[in-house]
Amino acid sequence: MFEEFLSTDFLKEYRESDKYKSIRDAYLELYEKHNKELKTLSFSKIRRFSELGERYSYEKDWNEHYYKLHICAYMAIIYGGEYLGQLEDCIYDMLSIYTWALPAHVPDINEENYYELDLCSTALSSSLALIYHLLGDKIHPQLSKRIKTELKRRVLDPFKSQAWHWEDRYNNWTSVCAGFTGITIMLVFPEEFDKLLPRFDLNMEKYYKGFPDDGVCLEGPGYWGYGFVSFLAYAYALREYTKGERDYFKLEKTKKIALFYQKTMLDEDVITSYGDAPMDVKTNAMLFYMLKSVYGNEFIMPTKKRHATPLDPLINILLYIKYYDPVYDFESLGEYECYMESAGWYIKRTKSYALGGKGGTNGESHNHNDVGSFIVSKNNRQVLIDIGVRPYTKDYFTEGRYDRFMEISSKSHNVPIIDGQYQANIPETRSYTRFENGVFTIDYKDLYDLPNLKRLVREICPLEKSVAIKEYFEGATSFVDRLVSYEKPKISDGVVDFGDVRVIFDKDLATTLESVDYHTVTVDDDGKPKDTKIVYYTDLVVKEGLNYFSFTIDCE
Repeated sequence: MFEEFLSTDFLKEYRESDKYKSIRDAYLELYEKHNKELKTLSFSKIRRFSELGERYSYEKDWNEHYYKLHICAYMAIIYGGEYLGQLEDCIYDMLSIYTWALPAHVPDINEENYYELDLCSTALSSSLALIYHLLGDKIHPQLSKRIKTELKRRVLDPFKSQAWHWEDRYNNWTSVCAGFTGITIMLVFPEEFDKLLPRFDLNMEKYYKGFPDDGVCLEGPGYWGYGFVSFLAYAYALREYTKGERDYFKLEKTKKIALFYQKTMLDEDVITSYGDAPMDVKTNAMLFYMLKSVYGNEFIMPTKKRHATPLDPLINILLYIKYYDPVYDFESLGEYECYMESAGWYIKRTKSYALGGKGGTNGESHNHNDVGSFIVSKNNRQVLIDIGVRPYTKDYFTEGRYDRFMEISSKSHNVPIIDGQYQANIPETRSYTRFENGVFTIDYKDLYDLPNLKRLVREICPLEKSVAIKEYFEGATSFVDRLVSYEKPKISDGVVDFGDVRVIFDKDLATTLESVDYHTVTVDDDGKPKDTKIVYYTDLVVKEGLNYFSFTIDCE
């Protein structure tokens, strides 16, 4: 398995062919960036998560060690020679670290936890396993032996000793942790893998069940890429290991999941940023090239702005090289309309604008209280926006998160405020959606914890150059339609001008209020969140006594 990457013919073509020049240049640039003396990983930064909830300062230092291992492994495989010595130093460094798991994923800092199997430790173990598999006879025997010893101690034995929490999940954790654990055991302990294969099959079955029948990733396009690329790495390795007998690529649901991403693109550089998906999220380029190679014309290649050159784990780097082909260039999205019934999502692209509408539940993985919300994009940017994710901290995943963080509260989504209340986080409730006669309808009164609310229906009606939003509500004392944008609005009677789009409504039925808030979108070098963008809220306050309101989003 994977020996093709060491063949004389492959190495000659990769080193010399113009076909791979852009990849070679990219990785040489990454080598220059990451081949440097590194900070020692400090316990004081590990403690910061348990004591302060801050995780980025340690993770930033950890990633430097992690990325240096991968770029030196790449150089050693492709060029050999002196790079093998550099790789040996990186291996020794990583094998000496107490735990490969991130502090945010270690359940108790006071317990022995070097064996914790999390997203990071399993990905790292797969890279060390692949280094052992490909270069074990070229690196120093002491290091080769120690890789196997540490993988047994930190991965194989812990996996066999218990059922892990991620084996009962239906999201990216399952595909990443199970997939990379499987690759590790497959490459280094094949006799154990044969016995454990039914368990890995069950893990991947659960990952599959996390997707509705239409292949929608309810976690959003960011986690689609993260989870699916790991799944495909495992699927590729399993296909090679079984000599083609086990092939996930032949399953219809794999294709449906594969085609999800292109459904979520609103414009060349605009993603549908539902859930914990940044607006500017990039996805591992290995995933795009592999899917294009497998599914051909059915898969639409996204613009290079959406590509991230893979730097981890090692299997993704090698598969990126394997499937890369410069003939797979960006393909125009074109006009498009799609209703994803099981998830309650609606997407429409026209020549004038793009639109995303969302039903679903508030019990989704990486949930935001956003049922009923919409995005309007024009001129290659979101105008009426979904902010997406904020930097992760310990508090982000604890009780009360929807009150503390604007990004995940309905406060910062294009949904109503009813009787002064935002949407409640009631995971077991859901909306009811349908798409008929060109109208996307969301019935979502149960998403508000208001016993007197008898009806709440939003109709999203896309037209050629505009979108009509119609609201029907009963039992509400007050009703406010909130609009969220990074653009400072210009407000006049019955018109809210956001530059590229204008919202028009009957000024006799509602008044307009505008306020600002700050959105934390990045972290500084110490891992502390910092404010970088102003978010503008515009509220259309419907007059009392009404049970119907509408407005038009003019995109001409």
